[in-house]
Amino acid sequence: MRRRTASLLTGTLVAAALTGAATAAAAGEFAPLELYPGSAAPGTTVTVSTTACGPQGTADGDATTVGGGRFRLVPSTHEEVVVGRFRVGAETPAGAHDIGVTCANGKFASGDLTVTGRAPQGHVQTGVGGGVEDSADPVRIAVGVAVLAAAAAGGTWVLRRRASGTRA
Repeated sequence: MRRRTASLLTGTLVAAALTGAATAAAAGEFAPLELYPGSAAPGTTVTVSTTACGPQGTADGDATTVGGGRFRLVPSTHEEVVVGRFRVGAETPAGAHDIGVTCANGKFASGDLTVTGRAPQGHVQTGVGGGVEDSADPVRIAVGVAVLAAAAAGGTWVLRRRASGTRA
């Protein structure tokens, strides 16, 4: 299943990059930097691609604005597309951040990554109950076991009396 998702994701990224390249070429500009996902929470891995670097090109990327540091873009299996990845830093504030790439051929591409709020952590508070508590109370556990044992003993006693024909 992961391979199928990865294949679909790669195909989508390449199609988006090629569409962007055709639009940019028609406008007489260099290709933009494609970011997937375009909106990410801290800790998310972001895939970057561009056609600005030309056939068999390479590039150096800069994601320091989102705590991702520098990263390398290398040729992908699709003609004229270079691809790289970085991880959004845990302390990155929400908002739009610029990601830049400098190609070996001297061209530059950039794109905006929108960083969303932090990913949820801890237990879900739904208000319905039934959630997991941070610590188990030994007294509540003992009372629960005692109630279940009493119910089992009482049920057994009632069933035995019925089976023997005596009524209470």
